[in-house]
Amino acid sequence: MMMTQTNSPTAPALPSAGFGLGLRTAHYADFLAGKQAVDWLEIISDNYFLAGGKPLHVLDTLRRDYPMAMHGVAMSIGASAGLDMAYLQQVKTLAQRIEPLWVSDHLCWIGTQEQHLHDLFPLPYTDESARHVVAQIRAAQDFLGRRLVIENVSSYIDYRQSACSEWQFLNYVAQEADCLLLVDVNNIYVSSVNHGFNAMDYLQGLPAQRVQQIHLAGHQDNGDHIIDTHDHPVSQAVWDVYAQACVLFPNVSAMIERDAQIPALQVLLAELNTARSIAAQSTLATQYQAPTCVASPDQAVQTLLEKSAVSLALGATQTALAAYVLGTSESAQELVKPAALAPPERGLRIYRNAYQARLAEVLADTFSKTYLFMGSGTFDADAGAYAVAHPPTTRSLNRYGATFPTYLHQRYPNNPELLELALLEWELRCCFDGDDVPALEAAAAQSDPDAAWLARPHSLHPSVSLRPVSTNAVQLWRAIADDQDVPEARAHASPAMLMVWRLGFQPYFRTLDKAEADFIGQLQQGHSIQAVCAQLEQAGQLPGQATLGQWMGDWFREGLLRAECEQVNHPEKIVELLRAHC
Repeated sequence: MMMTQTNSPTAPALPSAGFGLGLRTAHYADFLAGKQAVDWLEIISDNYFLAGGKPLHVLDTLRRDYPMAMHGVAMSIGASAGLDMAYLQQVKTLAQRIEPLWVSDHLCWIGTQEQHLHDLFPLPYTDESARHVVAQIRAAQDFLGRRLVIENVSSYIDYRQSACSEWQFLNYVAQEADCLLLVDVNNIYVSSVNHGFNAMDYLQGLPAQRVQQIHLAGHQDNGDHIIDTHDHPVSQAVWDVYAQACVLFPNVSAMIERDAQIPALQVLLAELNTARSIAAQSTLATQYQAPTCVASPDQAVQTLLEKSAVSLALGATQTALAAYVLGTSESAQELVKPAALAPPERGLRIYRNAYQARLAEVLADTFSKTYLFMGSGTFDADAGAYAVAHPPTTRSLNRYGATFPTYLHQRYPNNPELLELALLEWELRCCFDGDDVPALEAAAAQSDPDAAWLARPHSLHPSVSLRPVSTNAVQLWRAIADDQDVPEARAHASPAMLMVWRLGFQPYFRTLDKAEADFIGQLQQGHSIQAVCAQLEQAGQLPGQATLGQWMGDWFREGLLRAECEQVNHPEKIVELLRAHC
């Protein structure tokens, strides 16, 4: 079936929002401390698909002072498996929460139905791909109730079956799907070097009235090829492309992305001032005379129809490349044009290496103390092997690594401290952005004349977790966190019970003695405080008044009880209530 172009109306982009920055956790404190010289902020949507915690609180606070745009990395609009409606629902829910300027994602695919590779893989530019992407964008826009802004990606391979240029393809898709465009000038420059095209040809081939936003970022220049890393300042070559883009797309929102080796905020603000200056100078430049050979959307469609006869099905292409990236196949070379990065296998290796490195970085961030305890070389090797053996099963990496502690235990069965240290870090990670559930305060409990909170089942705060520890993993964690000498790993004479929980936005942990651990363990099973007291009293094991008073005072201070009623400043009064109801 051949594709025909519809007569979709020209739909201009939204007014410019000015000059913005990507919001990163390293700069939370700066933005919370006072107004910064930024017109708007862009968030990575996927970082806020959370149940609760500090990131969402910061987001809710900052959106009062800064307009925000949502930028996703996992919509996978080009995946042959189709849209993930659960993921789209997360995008929609977050958009309803923060009311963004716009929602953007990439013209790419990130994996197959079975594997999520979490990289921005380019598409083959064929008739099948175009029809599929247009349908996907239209469906996503209908579901979200808003137009999408679609970004070009940097690439390291060019498919044999591609029948037109990337800019022709992007132009056609934007017109047919009636979406807007995010022009990443760094990505254009990176791909122009890697594939040998002229960046100006790319810019001239885009529909100016649909350009909503411009991205600026840094890259790693390896001489004969470039890697898009977002860990360097914007290069002069990219500034030059941006200057040309400002002439072609005047008064378009622009911002700087920095995702690694993030400098002080003032450094990025200085870069942003450079963007402002270049844009201002471009408005004074003489009117640009575009060459007459620029391809129109009609010509791009004609190219697709005429040249995409030799085409491996989109699903088969993506499956073959995914198998190569995961290391389960070496037969992806036939997908790549020899004219791509020389030798063509280099581009494939870049994607394979990036997959392992990206997941290893996620694990190193989540298990930062374990990383330091093991040493970077050993940890990176194990993390890379884990990534190959355990591909992500979801589009979000917020919870990637759940089985990594067990994996380490299998690799190092004689080092139980590794398992317990990694488990502690995982529990703290899950606790950090878990559900926001208010804690019962002492004053509210005191004001309850019937002390109904004592008889309420499931009164323990849901963030609380309990686990036995047989080593000094807690001491190891504290020494590493405090940058002190790390003691030798050793086993306890008898296991202790470790409790992890969150108070406000801060996770905490401490070890418990057996009596308190048993009591909290009963609460964790859903029993009320009253029922646990009655059970212990019947068994002759109810602690004395002083112990109960100390526990209850600690629990209120630490926020270990769930709020649903009202609130006791004096532990002795709490004990009286306990005795009366047991």
